[in-house]
Amino acid sequence: MKWLLALMAAMLLQLSSASCSGTISQYVPAVMGEDGGLVNVTVSLVPGHGGAFATVEPLTAVSTQESIAQAVSYAYELSGKWGCDALVSFMTPERASYVEGPSAGAALAVMTYALLENRTMRQDAIITGTIDEGGGVGGVGGLYEKATGAAQKGAKYFITPTESFYEVLLLRGVEEEYGLKVLQARNVSELIGFMIYNISIAQEGMGTEKRPIPDLQPYDTAGFERFVPVAQGMIGLEQDAMLALNGTDEETAVMRDFFRNEVLRQNRILERGYAFSAANEAFLNYIDISTITAMVSGGVDLPRKKGEAGACLSQIRKPAMTDANFEWVIGADQREGWAYQKLNETETDGRVVSDERYSRYNDLMYAQAWCSVAKGLASAAPEGGRPVDESVWKGMAAEKLALARSVPAGGPDIQFKLDTAAAAYEQGRYGAAIYDALYVITMGDAAGNATLPGENRTSLWGRIYQSQGAFLDAEGEDAGKILAFARALDGATAEMRAALPEDNAPAEAPGGGLLMLAAAFVLTSSLILMFLLLLMLILGRGNHSQGTRTADRAKQKKGRA
Repeated sequence: MKWLLALMAAMLLQLSSASCSGTISQYVPAVMGEDGGLVNVTVSLVPGHGGAFATVEPLTAVSTQESIAQAVSYAYELSGKWGCDALVSFMTPERASYVEGPSAGAALAVMTYALLENRTMRQDAIITGTIDEGGGVGGVGGLYEKATGAAQKGAKYFITPTESFYEVLLLRGVEEEYGLKVLQARNVSELIGFMIYNISIAQEGMGTEKRPIPDLQPYDTAGFERFVPVAQGMIGLEQDAMLALNGTDEETAVMRDFFRNEVLRQNRILERGYAFSAANEAFLNYIDISTITAMVSGGVDLPRKKGEAGACLSQIRKPAMTDANFEWVIGADQREGWAYQKLNETETDGRVVSDERYSRYNDLMYAQAWCSVAKGLASAAPEGGRPVDESVWKGMAAEKLALARSVPAGGPDIQFKLDTAAAAYEQGRYGAAIYDALYVITMGDAAGNATLPGENRTSLWGRIYQSQGAFLDAEGEDAGKILAFARALDGATAEMRAALPEDNAPAEAPGGGLLMLAAAFVLTSSLILMFLLLLMLILGRGNHSQGTRTADRAKQKKGRA
């Protein structure tokens, strides 16, 4: 009997091993620098235990590794086959030494499923999109660049997550120029149906589904009450931009109705105490609405928009940094730095094709929106306190910047913050350098999830980002790294405060002691000299008065004789 069971087990193992074989390759889009390109991804199956492995070269960012694990796991679950391991490798252009981001997740899930089911995939379509635990396809950035790269590779279809209005309008230009058909997919099941079984994906046109107005538990804004007017100001900009959407056509009406619901949503989020979350959503909507308005009106004047953003930045008036307001001033410094960085890296001169102009206009709107937030933070900064000299944080900023530079290569957002941290350090804005470097360090940390939404924070930005983490958690999104960032901000801010002199006086410059000693000597000498002159004057006046009185008495005696 034992030999029969062993034989059956061996046969099952052999059948399992036989199904754990095969290789499949597919192009997935990527943004490298400012260009759109394609990376060839290969998935191979070998006998195993349901694992996923990525090759060492090129390097893969943590977000990419996480997306590989999620995609492969979902494919195993969907097929019901767990006896294999998936080996994932990337072939990048020579200029790309790493792969970053989760945007290949949806494609990897379809590829792994096709191998497990011994199916082939169509080769005329390219997929971009993340994947969540339930198989939903999530949003990604750089759609214009990715779509352009797919079209230039000869793809007939470009499949994306559900797009925003701005993205829909932007990709229409790519469709018209290249004859590319853009499809929107909501989940991996739709992708599998199209890519493997040639089932069409139903499209909903321009009618983007409205986001629900959430019923959230109230959040205590204690410690960042002054941020509420900043959020209100951003929602006001969003609402003004929404009301400026002109046109009587159906598409404009749909967009206006969608963004009107967005304003209601953000006001509700703000009422519940999630001020940063409301401001962040309004910030992104304001940028998209403004870009859409420019696209529809044909008013995409890049040099002019760059000039407007620059003029806004020149109007920022920040208070002197004190121990009572330095967190607010640093926040304003950061956003001012982000805006300048975006202006510097956005080219507006030379020949730019129409769709690229829209994408660059959108970038310039980020600069203008950050400028508005910087102004709001500067206005919210409390008065009073003792002066702070940022040079006391120089050593700490250098340390954090070095750590940030040691983080494995990240995507555009990580690189952007690393660049702004370096620029802030060079300009002597050490507080902004510390916070931006801290973001790079935290977001590049694979184990940055050991914190909870309900934890209390002590610093201004720790409290603000903790509230954002609590909001994301309530919305069912991954809040681990934002919460870890909030905790890290607490630690860094406490360290910065501890570095301030007891009287918070400006730090002494090199050679300052000798200069102060010399100044004191001169001042003392001057006072002594003034005292001697005053004494001589008094004595002289006394002698003169005594002589005058003697003469007067002599005259009086003579008159009486």
